[in-house]
Amino acid sequence: MTELLTWAYVVAAGSVLDPLYTALGWIIAWLYALLPSYGIAIILLTVAVRLALYPLTVKQTKSMQAMQRLQPEIKRLQTKYKNDRQKLNEEMMKFYKENKVNPLSGCLPLLLQLPLFIVLYRLIEDLTRTVIAGAIIVGSATAGTAAAPVQMVSTGATVPQTVVTQNVKVSGGTIKGGKLNDSVTADVLNDGKLVGQLQGTVIDNVLKKSKTDPKAEVLDPTDHKKVVGTIEGAAIQGAVLTAHPKHLPETSRLAKDLRKTPGHMDWLGMDLAKRTNQGHGAELIGMYLLVALTVVTGYYQQRQMTARTPASAQNQQMQMMGKIFPLFFGFIALQVPAGVDLYFVVSNLWQIGQQAIIFRQQDAADAAAKGGGGKGGGAAKVPAKPVASTPAAAGTPAAPAKTQSNPQPAARGGGSNPSNRNRRRRRRRKGR
Repeated sequence: MTELLTWAYVVAAGSVLDPLYTALGWIIAWLYALLPSYGIAIILLTVAVRLALYPLTVKQTKSMQAMQRLQPEIKRLQTKYKNDRQKLNEEMMKFYKENKVNPLSGCLPLLLQLPLFIVLYRLIEDLTRTVIAGAIIVGSATAGTAAAPVQMVSTGATVPQTVVTQNVKVSGGTIKGGKLNDSVTADVLNDGKLVGQLQGTVIDNVLKKSKTDPKAEVLDPTDHKKVVGTIEGAAIQGAVLTAHPKHLPETSRLAKDLRKTPGHMDWLGMDLAKRTNQGHGAELIGMYLLVALTVVTGYYQQRQMTARTPASAQNQQMQMMGKIFPLFFGFIALQVPAGVDLYFVVSNLWQIGQQAIIFRQQDAADAAAKGGGGKGGGAAKVPAKPVASTPAAAGTPAAPAKTQSNPQPAARGGGSNPSNRNRRRRRRRKGR
């Protein structure tokens, strides 16, 4: 999962998406200026994005509903042509065409939304981006004395030589209690000549190769697999954690507030810049609550869709996906910043409300179509014409009625119904 998110982050780093980053950055900065709250700004940004995607999500919802309604007939075709794959495909295409349904129309809007999710993920990550500034490498020093020059021992030699470090870079880094912990690189020079590149780990401001090896390595500047020397006992001084938010107007209030708390976005007692496994103490309650809401709202959203279709007509694969997808997104929610989890929850709640409105409108339209004739909205049923002719007008001789083929002679006093004749015979016998 971490590799998948890393891939998504790299894909989203392309310059093609820079205009989208800039646009969303300006929008969230403007929203934050209206209501200076990190969480509210993310919520309002999510709403704005969902409004922009409204036509696509409506089309997706209606298409999925139409496909579910057609499931009984689709299953019938699959059963009928289960042994003839080519004929099944032909009949399915014909069936979709007759019902004006495109099976891919429900997936296309979802695929178009995926890049936007990646962009939002990267945007929230970059809002809290930090760099270590001012770091310098100095030699070992005793308490109360000035730091000694940095000493490097060349490979195969025993006598150290004084070197100078330049272009010191710390990869992100964390500073806790005034002590730096992270990896560091730097150019190593001797008498003004580049002799190698330092690669080491900083543990509580002390430069080492690892926790168990105190000698940081200096690699050949042209061949980083070749070690040309080691540095031991050096330390890091002057390292300062500095906020470097991206995609925001430099003078915006959001950018200024992020610089005041580098790497943090505090809201309702939790840091929206942290992943769940980075939380501490009481803030874990809010973080795990966001993860749980991501799963619950995702499940309810899927259930809301399938509940309108009889169980016998439901696609088993769609039922399975409806159970797996919420858990899948819950696992993703554990790996991304809490700000992205907040986006998930708000987006799901929006989709639930939107589907409820769409279904209500659809039910009203179906009810109107069924009962439209009784309210004058539809075509009235035309009664069948009687077989017998209508009475003639007064003073006008009646036209002879058209007889049907094989007409039965009418009996006196009540037609030719046999039951009537039997009743008359019984009355005559009683009269005698």
